[in-house]
Amino acid sequence: MKEYRINVRFNLENETDRMIVAYLDGLRGTQKVSRNQFIINAIYEQIVEGKRNTALIEQIRAVLREELSSISVAEISEEPSEPEPDFSFDVTDAEMEKNKDLLRAGLEMFT
Repeated sequence: MKEYRINVRFNLENETDRMIVAYLDGLRGTQKVSRNQFIINAIYEQIVEGKRNTALIEQIRAVLREELSSISVAEISEEPSEPEPDFSFDVTDAEMEKNKDLLRAGLEMFT
C-alpha cells in the first residue's frame, strides 16, 4: 500500500484547536474509528457538502430567476404626485342662471 502522509499541527493557545485536539484524543482507544480515518472522513464530508451546497444554491437561483421573470417592478417616487383634477371651477353665466333657477325652485318647496 502506497501512503501519502501529511503533518497537521494544532496551536494549543487557540480555543478551536484545543477543542479539536481534545476530541481527537477522545477517539484514542475506541474501536469505532481511528483518528486518521476520522480526519479523512471529515475532509471528505467537507468536500462533498461544499459541492452539494453549491449545487443547491444554483438550483435556488434558477427557481428564483424563473419565478421572478414574470414579475413586473415599477419604480416608486419618493414624493407622492398630486392627483389631476377631473373637474372645473369655471362656471359660465348661463350655467350660473340655471343654477339660480334650480335653487329658487328648490326653496319654493319650503314656502
